[in-house]
Amino acid sequence: MTRSAQLIGLIVVVASLVLVVACQADRELVLFSGDLDKVEAASWGSGTAELTEDESYLEREVLAIGTKGFYEGARLQLKAPAAMSPYLSDPEKSFLVLIVKVHQEEIKQPERRGGHEFGPGMMGPEGMPGPMPPEAEPGGPPGAPPMPGQPGMPPEPGMPPEPGMEPPMPGDMPGMMPGEQPGKAAAEAPPPMVTKVRALMVTDKGQVDSGAIDILSAEDALENWSTLVVPLAQFAGEGKDPEAMLQDIALFGNAQEKFWVATVKLVAEDDPLVADAGQQRIVKVNKPAAFEAKEQPGSARVQYSWDFDDWDGIAEDNLGQKVTWTFPEPGFYVVTLTVTDRTGRRLPQTARVDVKVDE
Repeated sequence: MTRSAQLIGLIVVVASLVLVVACQADRELVLFSGDLDKVEAASWGSGTAELTEDESYLEREVLAIGTKGFYEGARLQLKAPAAMSPYLSDPEKSFLVLIVKVHQEEIKQPERRGGHEFGPGMMGPEGMPGPMPPEAEPGGPPGAPPMPGQPGMPPEPGMPPEPGMEPPMPGDMPGMMPGEQPGKAAAEAPPPMVTKVRALMVTDKGQVDSGAIDILSAEDALENWSTLVVPLAQFAGEGKDPEAMLQDIALFGNAQEKFWVATVKLVAEDDPLVADAGQQRIVKVNKPAAFEAKEQPGSARVQYSWDFDDWDGIAEDNLGQKVTWTFPEPGFYVVTLTVTDRTGRRLPQTARVDVKVDE
C-alpha cells in the first residue's frame, strides 16, 4: 500500500470516529449538571428554583426547587431550543434522567402487610388477581380532569397563567394527584415530604407530561440521592412529536416542600436494559416463592437486584436473575427488580410487581 493510500485510509478512519462521536453526543442532551450554561432557572407559578450551596452532588452545585404540589414548581428554560428527534423518534429507547434528593428520613411507604387496602394493580378481595387497570395517561385516566400544565389546562387557581394556558377549571385543588376528584383532594392531607415528582416538557408542538414519578422505587445514585430513569414512552401530550423542539422542562413535587435536583438530561440508547419481574401473583406464607427476571438482549453484563417489600424503602434483599424468597407474614407486597449494567455504560432500569401472600 502506498503512503498516500495509507494517509487516505487514516483520514477515513478518523472521519468515521468523529461521526460516531458526534452521533453519540446527539443522543445525550445534558440540560443541567451543576451549572446553568444551557438553561435558565425560573419559577412555574409560585414555585421557586435557585442554585444552592446548602446541598451538593459530586462537589457540584444543585438546584433547590420549592414546590407546592404538582401544579407549582420550577421551569428550566433552554437558552437555545433543542431537537427532540433523537429521542422521540424511538421513545421506548429514550429516557429523561433526573437525579434528585428529598428528605428521605421523613418518607415511608404505607404499610403493605396484612390488611392493606386494595389499590391499582393489587389482588382482588376474593384472593384472585384483580384486573390490572390500563396504563393511565400521565394526566389521569380517561374521563378524569386533566392536570393543569397539560395542553389546554392551566396551573392551579391563583397562579400566574403560563404562556398559552387558559383559565382554570372549577374545583382544581393544590396538590391533587392525576385523576383525583376535587372532593378527594380536599379531604386528604398532602404528604409532609416530596415522595413523587412530575416532569413537563414544553415544546413548540405542545406539552408532554410524565405524570407522577415514584422516588422510592428509584435506583440510588449516592447517599440520599436517587436516579429517576423515565422512558419517554411513558410521557403523553400533543408535544410528543419527533419534529418538536424542546423549549422548557418544568419540575414539580407532590407536597408543599423543597427538593433538590443535581442532573436533568435526555438519553437515547440503542439497546437499553430490560427490567421485567413478571406478572402479579399469589404465593403462600413461609413457602419459598421463585422469581425470574427477563433476560437481557445481546450479551449485556448486568446485575439483578431484588427487594421484596418496599414499605420501608428499596433495599437489596437478593441478587440474581432467578431467585427465591420466603414471605414471613401474609399480606400485600410490592417486589422491586433493579437491573444495572456492570460496565456502567447503560442506564439502570426498574420494574415492580404486586404479590399477595396468603396463609
